[in-house]
Amino acid sequence: MLPTQPAPDHAFFQLSEQYQRDRLWSLFGPALLDCSWSPAHPAWLPETPDWALQQRINLLPAPEYRSHRLGLKFEQLWQQYFDLTAERSEANVQLVRDGITLGEMDILTRISERNWHLELALKFYLAVGDDWVGPNSRDRFYSKLGHTRHHQLDLSRDSATLTRLENSGWSDVLPQALMRGCLFYPAHRNEDMQLPAELNPDHWRGFWCHAASADVIPDGRWSILAKDQWMSPALVSCTVSREELIRYARLQLQYVSFPVCAVLTEEGPWGITEQQRWLIMPDHWPAQGTHKYLNAKP
Repeated sequence: MLPTQPAPDHAFFQLSEQYQRDRLWSLFGPALLDCSWSPAHPAWLPETPDWALQQRINLLPAPEYRSHRLGLKFEQLWQQYFDLTAERSEANVQLVRDGITLGEMDILTRISERNWHLELALKFYLAVGDDWVGPNSRDRFYSKLGHTRHHQLDLSRDSATLTRLENSGWSDVLPQALMRGCLFYPAHRNEDMQLPAELNPDHWRGFWCHAASADVIPDGRWSILAKDQWMSPALVSCTVSREELIRYARLQLQYVSFPVCAVLTEEGPWGITEQQRWLIMPDHWPAQGTHKYLNAKP
């Protein structure tokens, strides 16, 4: 697997196209979870791709994304991988019983003669007290964990679903979740935090602060990421000073409630690389976290 924060000279940054870095990070970046129903190193995925597989992955074309939502882009990157490597694969399999839609399975795939039902998710959460809250404050990590385990993964265990799957050639399906993303820790809090039992200790992590507290941001050269750059560690073309970043963030958040995602950078052999990630949040968040731009799922 890739390190939780690739160094400036890591070969990850040798990939010049963002979609290539997004794909490699989605496949082999650090998992958010490590538990029985969502292992950090699933048996069907190589921990490190061999040279031949990595070349095949890197040569895949840029996806023609069907949505601006990062979660759906994340699913498409995985679909490309399964189309390349699996013996058989289906995506977005709807389950209907008596005319009622029970749900949709993200991926059905056959690898090494075993059938898997996979639920995929790309999530970003910020620690608030003992809770973990999304930029849209209605999105909660613990709720997502419960919904994934007790609803989404149970879809392939439903009796009617089992019959439908077996009739389609999908017998003995094993359910599993795969979650990528980043957890943001508060810059102002040093004491131990309440962490989900399912959390992978080696998850991708960053920091967050409110705009009013942005003076805690460390010195260095910074770059601001657009939402479509959030998926993986960034390779950027220009930077600003800490003072310029803080001034920009405070000004923007007076008018727009969407968080400012900023990365502390360092020069490497392939360009300017992300080395630390921050979210700067509106001062009224999370009490008011449902601005129209935050209503959409990530």
